[in-house]
Amino acid sequence: MRSVSQIYSEAVSTRNNYLQLTELNTGRSNSKLSMLNLLTYVVAVCIHTYEAVLDLFQVRIAEVLNGRINGTPDWYAMMAKKFQYNSVTETGDELRFNEDTMKIEYAQPDTSHRIIEKAAWQTDDKSLTLKICKANDNSNEVNNGIPYMALNDYELTAFRMFIQQIKFVGADIYCESSPGDIVTIVADKHNPIFYNDSYVTAAQALTELQQAMIDFANEMEFNGMFYYQSVLDVIRKTEHITDISNNIKIYISSYNTTDRKYDEPVELSNRIRLKSGYIRLLDTNSVMTINSDNLTLVPASKMDQYFAELEEQ
Repeated sequence: MRSVSQIYSEAVSTRNNYLQLTELNTGRSNSKLSMLNLLTYVVAVCIHTYEAVLDLFQVRIAEVLNGRINGTPDWYAMMAKKFQYNSVTETGDELRFNEDTMKIEYAQPDTSHRIIEKAAWQTDDKSLTLKICKANDNSNEVNNGIPYMALNDYELTAFRMFIQQIKFVGADIYCESSPGDIVTIVADKHNPIFYNDSYVTAAQALTELQQAMIDFANEMEFNGMFYYQSVLDVIRKTEHITDISNNIKIYISSYNTTDRKYDEPVELSNRIRLKSGYIRLLDTNSVMTINSDNLTLVPASKMDQYFAELEEQ
């Protein structure tokens, strides 16, 4: 924002370019007490005040707009986490229009009925897709790096009805909730993982790899991009792992909500946005996918011997 002195200087300069008074140079006096300069100064103060009011108005308008995100993708994701579900009646809680706040709200707000743990959105030119999940109540899966789980049919139906009630006219919104994408890492005999056998056994190295991947799964951003290189980095940084191949294969299997089963695994080459929004390290039989059948672990002290024997085969 311009200061009064800046505005005054610009006003005097512009005024003098058009000034018609030439006798005794009265209009070009530098005295602040001259009538013309005094009027110019008053005008400069008025302009400064006007600009200050406009700047304040702009800030207030920006604050109001930032506070009212109704109808935006972020707003739908935020509202999704406020969804309330009654597990006894297997229905969503009652919604009512509050005439005081001019909003649709729950008749009886109850945070204990909120079941959505994570919500994210994707959009295209025509529609918005909401991905949701709830906290996993299966302790075995939680301990194996699956912190989330899909909504059941009743919960998902109630959630879709909730979105239909709060969405804006003309909004095209799809709601998805599915089991995690199964991640399988394959390090065959041509692309082994080497571990420091001076400190750990193959079984211990495998356990450390499993824990490293579990921590990675727990820390992953919901509906974030899943990168091939990120998995290699996790393996490399695992304690007692000394070297790995850059040709380790990673497979992703997504749940098909139409057929109600997992699709055939697809090899990951670079990155992918997971269909469910999160990964799981247990297969459909609840067996850890990071296992000795999929990973070839070789002692680092026998690396040269291993490759020599491999060439002879």
